[in-house]
Amino acid sequence: MRDYWHICTRGLEREVIFKSREDFVYGMNGVAVFSLMYDLRILAFCLMDNHVHFVVKGSRDACLRFIRYYKRRLSALADMTVADECLKEIGDEEYLRRVIAYVLRNPMSAGLDVLPLTYRWGSGALYFNSMYISQEMIPVQAVGKQMLRKILSSRVVLPETYRLTREMYVDPSCYVCYKEVEKLYRYPARMMFYLSRNEDMEMELESGLLGRQRYGDKELRGAVERMCREMFRSDSPEVLCVEDRYRLAARLRKKYGLSISQLARLTMSDRNILASVLLKRHPDPLRESKP
Repeated sequence: MRDYWHICTRGLEREVIFKSREDFVYGMNGVAVFSLMYDLRILAFCLMDNHVHFVVKGSRDACLRFIRYYKRRLSALADMTVADECLKEIGDEEYLRRVIAYVLRNPMSAGLDVLPLTYRWGSGALYFNSMYISQEMIPVQAVGKQMLRKILSSRVVLPETYRLTREMYVDPSCYVCYKEVEKLYRYPARMMFYLSRNEDMEMELESGLLGRQRYGDKELRGAVERMCREMFRSDSPEVLCVEDRYRLAARLRKKYGLSISQLARLTMSDRNILASVLLKRHPDPLRESKP
């Protein structure tokens, strides 16, 4: 396999990109415009409130131009100068399946009350969905040139086969290669199997996203309290035994990619002992070895 890529941006920490339905429509039309301009084949994508993901086929240079100009477009909505982009080449079909599933899982992983295949602001609704094509669309020929420029915020000329949804964004089925994705998975059940696998942390580590995130202690205290309740039915690490504090630290490191020093502060643990425990080979440093 060559020229398959996972493109994403680092999540904004203090701001959201898409604050309204109109913002998401603006973002969706940007995907259609720039994928056409830079001749990229979009296999899957997802627009989240503070970051974006794409799985595409095209040259590395085209991918870089695509994401940089797309970020420039989104700068009308938020400060994108702090949203570093990540570009990772996909080397085999198995990894491609995993990446697509990871991208489509993003809304559910973020805690939104929606299934991956029903999220509106992405390509999830296209795959193995015979009902999708029956939706009412507007041919681009039915929209005047000036109006189309206003809708797209661009002078790009869309192919005559393109259509608009009733919400006035380009129908993703016009530019997403969803049939190629269906061929990759072969069966709906196989795609659902990959979507059901929670590999979010592993994919973020492999893409380099965890290493790019920066969280302050204050921002994470709520997450620490929630994790304490979920894991130990306690509201604070202060009342946990030493072993449970290390388990909590291991979970936080896995989810947020935090430094040992920050983990020690958040879990009220000894930094040196915590480092010796967490830097062991196994993901769960307190797991008993099998005889």
